[in-house]
Amino acid sequence: MRALLIFVLLPLNVIAAQFGRVEYKGSQHWVKVAEENQKLYDILSDSPFNNPKTLKTIKASEATPLTPLTSGSVYAVGLNFRSHAGNSGAAKPEIFFKSIDSVRISGDLSFPKGANNVHFEGELVIVIGKPCQEVNKTSALECVFGYLAGNDLTERSWQGQDLQWWRAKGARGFGPVSSFIVSDVAIKDQVITTTLNGKVMQQESVANMIHDVPAIISYISTYITLNPGDMIFAGTPGRTRSLNAGDVVSVSIDGIGTVTNTIQGSN
Repeated sequence: MRALLIFVLLPLNVIAAQFGRVEYKGSQHWVKVAEENQKLYDILSDSPFNNPKTLKTIKASEATPLTPLTSGSVYAVGLNFRSHAGNSGAAKPEIFFKSIDSVRISGDLSFPKGANNVHFEGELVIVIGKPCQEVNKTSALECVFGYLAGNDLTERSWQGQDLQWWRAKGARGFGPVSSFIVSDVAIKDQVITTTLNGKVMQQESVANMIHDVPAIISYISTYITLNPGDMIFAGTPGRTRSLNAGDVVSVSIDGIGTVTNTIQGSN
């Protein structure tokens, strides 16, 4: 009697890939961080949303990171953690707009004139990778290219004074993000940690978001078509406080990245 051999194929661990933009020898390029060596970048022929080819490999030390995205729409979710807003946002995702001009990376950060009550808000940032319209929750993750760590800076005084949050949330520099978009990663229980001058101010798992990533994407795409390069700030946990000139604020998310800014105050 012949023995029956059964082979079971086990899924391989997917290695997260990192994509960003850099300046190299006077020109701007999309790059992919070499998976086997964080000190190397592969220069790409196009944005990572368009299946680019690798043109050449350079040393990371020869390039300067730039803001990963400079066009597209920027959305954000308010009231998405009970530790921040109780049950206020439970009925549906509460969406507002930020501006692409708000997006920055790590480094010194100055605020527009009169911004004297700016609060940090550490958040997961979703990056869309393909057109997404009226998608259901089951298929929503197919629209995601990757993720960033972000700081949804908010001028609380303006937030209360204005009809819309266009300047309170979308002013220049009010949306710092980590430098590299991390793809091929599942969002489960990663922890958002915000520190101010080295002290932990916010720390909570994304598993506690009232509306998860698929729910957020499905809801927005019901009304507005999401496109490659669009960003969605997914909400902040816990308490926030005002920043002062000289403060160093940092947002980190496990396996996603870190954005750190030194506050220079308002102009």
